[in-house]
Amino acid sequence: MRVLVIGGTGLISTAIVRRLLVCGHTPVLFNRNKTLKRFPESVETIQGNRQDFSDFENKIAACRADAVIDMLTYDANTAAHAVRVFQGRVQQYLFCSTVCVYGGPLSTIPALEDEPRTPVSDYGRGKRDAEVVFENAHRDSGFPVAMFRPSHCYGPGQPLLDIWGYNPCIINRIREGRPILVPGDGYGAWQPGHIDDMAKGFVGALGRPATLGKAYNIVGPEIMDWRSFHERMAKAIGCEAHIVPMTTAQILAGAPKDLSSMLDEIFQYPAAYSNVALSRDVPEFSGLIPWEEGVRETVAWMDATNVHRPSAEQPWLDVLAGEARRFESELLAQRPE
Repeated sequence: MRVLVIGGTGLISTAIVRRLLVCGHTPVLFNRNKTLKRFPESVETIQGNRQDFSDFENKIAACRADAVIDMLTYDANTAAHAVRVFQGRVQQYLFCSTVCVYGGPLSTIPALEDEPRTPVSDYGRGKRDAEVVFENAHRDSGFPVAMFRPSHCYGPGQPLLDIWGYNPCIINRIREGRPILVPGDGYGAWQPGHIDDMAKGFVGALGRPATLGKAYNIVGPEIMDWRSFHERMAKAIGCEAHIVPMTTAQILAGAPKDLSSMLDEIFQYPAAYSNVALSRDVPEFSGLIPWEEGVRETVAWMDATNVHRPSAEQPWLDVLAGEARRFESELLAQRPE
C-alpha cells in the first residue's frame, strides 16, 4: 500500500516508517522536514506545516495514498479538517491518540477501550476531542478511521523515561548509585511499550477492515510497578536501583513545577491497559519485546549518541531523598518500645 504518514520523524513514527518499508509498503511523509531522519532509506517527503490548513491541503492535493497514518492531530479542529480533506480519498485513516484520554484514576485495571474518557491534561483533552470528531465522522459518513491509544513508548531515539519524563539523567543516576524517587509506595502500575511493537500494531492494521470505527489500546506486554520498572531497568545494565518512595504531594512540593507536570497529571495514577482487542484484530501485534531487552537496546543508543546528562542537573532529587530518609530515621528513633 502507498501510505501517507503525517509526521514520520518522531519516536513512534520513525519506527512506523521502518516497519512500512520492511513490510513492502511505500511511505510518503508530510512534515516540516527539519528533524534528522533515523532510517537510511530514501523516503519521499512533502514539506509543510500541518497547522496551516491551506498549506497542508494544497501540498497533499496531488498525493495519491491508499491509507493515512496521522501522528500530528492534537485537537478537534485538525481532526475535522482531516475528515474534510480525506473523506472518500483513502481506504483507511489510522489516528494516533493516547491513553491520556482516560485520565486518572482508572475505573478498572487493566483498562479496556470503553473506559470513561475523563482526561486531566490539555494533551489528553485535545486527543479526546479529536477522537470524538473521528467517531462522529465514521458514524455519520463511514469515514474509515481506526484509533490507537499508546501508553509509555520507549526505544532508540529518546532517553528512557521516569516520573520526570524522558530523562537523560536517569542512567547516570542508576550507574552512580544515586537515589531514585518513586511516587507513593512505588507499587503503582506502569506499562512501557517498545516503539517497534507500536509499529507492529499500526502497520499490521493496514488492510484490515475489522479495525474501522474502533479504538485500541496499543501498549506493551508487561504491567509492572514503579519499583520493578526501575529495578529491572538497572539490572538490565548490570546495576542496582536505589529506590526511595515518597508521596506524590511531597515530591511535587519539592520539585520544580515546570518539570513535574507529568507526575501530577499522569504518573501518580496506576496506568495499566488491556491490549487484548488489538491482539485479536491485528495478529501481527504479537511477539512483543520484553522490558530488559528494550532497555539494553535503548541504553546502547544513549551511550552511542552520548545523550546522557549529569546527575547534578537534578539536585532536588537528592535533597528530597535525603529528607525522606531523615524523616524515616526520626520516626524510627521515636518509636515506642
